[in-house]
Amino acid sequence: MDTDDHLHDGLPDGAAGGEQAAYLFEIREPAFDERIVKLHDKSLYAHEPAQTGLEASGIEDTAEPLEKLLCRDLNPSARQEAAWKLGKIPNMAALRSLITALHEGDESAQVLAAITLVGMGRSGNVGRSVADALIAELKTPDLEVRRKVVWVLWKIGDRRAVKPLVNSLRRDPDVKVRAYAAWALGRLNDSRAIPPLVDALDDSSPKVRWDAAIALAKFGERAIEPLIEALYDYRPQVRVGAANALGWLMDARAITALTDALKDPDREVRQRAAFALGWIKDRRAVATLIAALGDEDDEVRMQAAAALGWMRDERAIEPLARLIEDESEWTRYVALEALSDLEAVASLNAALKHPNSRVQEVAYRALQRLQK
Repeated sequence: MDTDDHLHDGLPDGAAGGEQAAYLFEIREPAFDERIVKLHDKSLYAHEPAQTGLEASGIEDTAEPLEKLLCRDLNPSARQEAAWKLGKIPNMAALRSLITALHEGDESAQVLAAITLVGMGRSGNVGRSVADALIAELKTPDLEVRRKVVWVLWKIGDRRAVKPLVNSLRRDPDVKVRAYAAWALGRLNDSRAIPPLVDALDDSSPKVRWDAAIALAKFGERAIEPLIEALYDYRPQVRVGAANALGWLMDARAITALTDALKDPDREVRQRAAFALGWIKDRRAVATLIAALGDEDDEVRMQAAAALGWMRDERAIEPLARLIEDESEWTRYVALEALSDLEAVASLNAALKHPNSRVQEVAYRALQRLQK
């Protein structure tokens, strides 16, 4: 299965349902800038804009007047046309005008300039110059420009941007720039980015850590060994991110390291290891997951219960039935859902007599689903 495909799936087949966010994970491309995404979806290049008289003025090949229109005109259609025309002028003057619009235009002009630079950067005529100019702009003090430049570099796909983006990932003070850089490095898919992305799993921002883990998963098989090694890193957040990424990759080579991680001193590492083992569904992990049902942390118990349900191994039925007495309501709920996945009718029937009405209700619904 292609990595991107299952990264965008919901839970694995048979996953326990419910609203508990601890094991419901959805991965999307980050909305670098909502206006960029919205405008890009409208396909600036899908059709030429309606003519507004620029041709008659004789300046269709002149960048400076178009730059002024893009940055200053109040008419949105005129601005869009100016951006489109600048993208059609294959020279450095047009490139400089678009860079100027990134710095001096309002946000609408910046967005249009960014989208136009994507098209220009993919052009054989000036594409290399566009990438060079944008890489230089990663050092600008203008925060909004840096954010949009990372987006454009990602869309262009020029791997010469890998090293500068790694530098942004490591050193940029802005959380969004670092997060966008992580995502861009995953999309560029150059193996040189794997070690710095592993380091980024320890970023001070949860958003950057999350996007770094997603980026690493996009490398597929090439990331397996570095991620396994990262499960033994001295930094807890690196171990957490490595467990997440290995779960998304669903590669059985990680089983030993992930079962080791179920004994990690950090509870979040144990939680994510249980989650990952559930996605991989290798039954060699069943005994360790059953042991994790007795973990001191309720979310570890819950994740382990969900994972055992996804694996559908009958050895888990009795331990899961005992978990119905857990002090955590969510753990009891997930245990019942896991028993439903295992089609453990006898255990669910017994739960109908439980003194807790919520347990009775969940067991009844589970039995109703099994009868359909």
